[in-house]
Amino acid sequence: MTDPVAPKPSANDIQRQLRAWMSGETAAMRRGMLLALGEGAAVIGFAWGLSHLVTDLWAARTPASLAVAAIIVAISLVLRAGFGLAAQRLNLGVARAIVRNVRLNITAQALEGRIDALSQRRRLNTLFEDSEALEGYYARFHQAQFQARLLPLLVLGVIAMNSWVCALILGLTLVPFVAMMAILGYSSADESKRQLLALSRLSNLLLDRIRALPLIIAFGDGPRQIKTVSDSAAAVADSTLRVLRIAFVTSAVLEFFSALAVALIAVYCGFYLLGILPFRPVEPLTLATAFFVLALSPEVYAPMRRLAAAYHDRQAAIAAAERLMAIATAATARPAPALGSAPGLAFSRVIINFDDDPDHQLGPFSFDCPPGSITCLTGPTGSGKSTLLRRILTPGGEDIRVNGVAVGRDHDLAAQIAYVSQSPPLIAGTLADNLMLGNRDATPAMLQSAVDRTGLGQLIAARPEGLQTILDDRGSGLSGGERRRIGLARALLRPAPILLLDEPTADLDNDSETAILALLPELFDGRTVIVTSHADRVIALADQVVAL
Repeated sequence: MTDPVAPKPSANDIQRQLRAWMSGETAAMRRGMLLALGEGAAVIGFAWGLSHLVTDLWAARTPASLAVAAIIVAISLVLRAGFGLAAQRLNLGVARAIVRNVRLNITAQALEGRIDALSQRRRLNTLFEDSEALEGYYARFHQAQFQARLLPLLVLGVIAMNSWVCALILGLTLVPFVAMMAILGYSSADESKRQLLALSRLSNLLLDRIRALPLIIAFGDGPRQIKTVSDSAAAVADSTLRVLRIAFVTSAVLEFFSALAVALIAVYCGFYLLGILPFRPVEPLTLATAFFVLALSPEVYAPMRRLAAAYHDRQAAIAAAERLMAIATAATARPAPALGSAPGLAFSRVIINFDDDPDHQLGPFSFDCPPGSITCLTGPTGSGKSTLLRRILTPGGEDIRVNGVAVGRDHDLAAQIAYVSQSPPLIAGTLADNLMLGNRDATPAMLQSAVDRTGLGQLIAARPEGLQTILDDRGSGLSGGERRRIGLARALLRPAPILLLDEPTADLDNDSETAILALLPELFDGRTVIVTSHADRVIALADQVVAL
């Protein structure tokens, strides 16, 4: 099955999504902005102290006057470094929190069945890389953008209070600079999208080839696959070089206009103080004022430099956000009222459609699940058993009812459903992290109870780290039975009155199947259960069997 084609989000949609991901960290972001303002004030204080220190030395002022200027310079330097370091740490922490929440939210939706993990497998495979690209945007670009919007105007205002001619020179050099940066920015956006797409293709290609390695070796197809991977890697290298080329041009443009502005101000102030201006002076200018303005002039472009250095982070984040938004999720709906106890489910002529094959349909399916009952769906491969389970998670009309009430268009029932797929997905993290995907509020005692009840004790006993055992997203080192137990432990931790299980014993050996079957009665207790299976021992547990 190919990835479904999602409508391409507009630039405004992407910006709204980037702001939405940041909404939970608004207070921290505001503290970062205050730190940026403090850094700007320290810059102005440093320039003022330095100008007075130099002029006091030139005029041989009293030691007390020199000491005051030196103290101001030292304090300003310390404050600037302190504000900058605090802002970097704060923004990095905010960025890591946002990235973590994005990953957990998408993974939780996949676990709840609101994302079709099969059809979205390529995008989910690159979830780590795509979400990681957001870090630079929130850690560096967002702060640099705020500083570039505010600090140049603040510095220009201070300069204008001392020399409106110097402020005018700086303002005139900013106009062509901003125009050039806008042109280069559009080019950088396109190249960043191509780079991320090429990197995603290479990541998926490597993953596919590693999984198929025994087959590739068996058929002697190694040389051709090596060339395919090499070509994909070369495409990533080419796209990266194109991005770097634009970054170098951007840096050159920035340095040219920055140097030009400072040079023009230096010439104007120098000619003024020497009395050789080619025109009549239009403002009073002292040595202290001239030095202050000259020392402060580079700070007009300093925020621009930081913004230019972080601009690639913005383009990478936009490209990543577009890919993350392309993961097909259910329409946002209000949470359904709490069910309280095991509900009754009614299916009335449910029809399953496929986005990638509009002419193909399954159904209609009609059957009832009494409260607290166990219903087993059986049927040949392709009859729609697994797809119907996912359809329960995101009903879209009047065809599925819970306790007689149609749920789907206006309410989201997924939060009250425990779903165990054939191959429970894992995230890169600890065993505890993976279990808590079923219930983020689970306490250590609850985790230990779920481990004991699902027989994961042997898995932990074999690993000295216990619940802190590190797992990768492929479940390396786990058997099929252990992976199923992790899925069942999540279901135990999830206080949901509806339980959906997709082939809980498929592809397991006899011992693993027996162990899983022993867990099911406790897992079924107090819930309305729908399970798909071909196994006679699973079917025997059901109150009713529905053949699709």
